[in-house]
Amino acid sequence: MSVPRMRTLPEAFAELKKADPATAYTLRALRAAVNRGEIPVVRVGNKRLINLDRLFEMLNTPSLSQKETHEGIRKVI
Repeated sequence: MSVPRMRTLPEAFAELKKADPATAYTLRALRAAVNRGEIPVVRVGNKRLINLDRLFEMLNTPSLSQKETHEGIRKVI
């Protein structure tokens, strides 16, 4: 069993920047995605922790990080 690599939002963003220095993804965008519930977090006291491996998986798989349709709005074909 492996231990999940849990990071605070700024630490997760720093790891993302280290993996891709030219990324257009920002700390603000990461916080917004967490606030919208698109990226799951674990609360420990006042901290919100992100599973770093899960974050990279979600960024590599657009269907996991983006919702196809929104509640009450149907997709126009």
